[in-house]
Amino acid sequence: MVALRVTLIATTIAGLIVTAPAHACMPWMGPPMLEGESQQAYAKRADEARLKQIADAQRKRQTDGLQQAATIFVGRFVYWFPPYRPTPPKPGQPPAPPKPIPIPDMTNPGPSYFKPIAWFRGTPTRALVRTRNSYTSCGPMGFGDTTFATEGDLYLFFARKGPLIEKNLIDAIAIDKIDDPTLIEFVAKYRKPAAKTALSPR
Repeated sequence: MVALRVTLIATTIAGLIVTAPAHACMPWMGPPMLEGESQQAYAKRADEARLKQIADAQRKRQTDGLQQAATIFVGRFVYWFPPYRPTPPKPGQPPAPPKPIPIPDMTNPGPSYFKPIAWFRGTPTRALVRTRNSYTSCGPMGFGDTTFATEGDLYLFFARKGPLIEKNLIDAIAIDKIDDPTLIEFVAKYRKPAAKTALSPR
């Protein structure tokens, strides 16, 4: 049962150790069992190795982003759909009757939009940043950490020099995962407040 639990954990976290952009999904492979090692001891050692690998990958993503990015900003996930714009009539033709408003693109994976709200590096802009999810062996995955983004979630984006379009993006890391000393003060005000434990009156 312990070995099965380790396998299930490895499968569940497969997408967590993939660096952006997420075009492939590599399952996490635990270390080999040592001779004479109990399943309980192995499960503990494998879990420690998994957590270390995730932490190392997160640290490297931040280091690489700082080294490579010309633009670093906080982006907020927003629900947005392109407005309907009817095709103008050709010269000499009467206006076409209005067409029904199209149903928004709800295909999966579909595009995601992020509103820049704060800048660590680069020239500020108000334009929405668009990314498109990808199909992988782990299912639909968003850019960087954005796979399960919901309205209002914040991410630190790293981008190369040029317009803020998807091909210039390097990574998007959830704000609460940022721990690099160079960035931690900048993102501090955007972190979720720590949960407080309510004490029952006596």
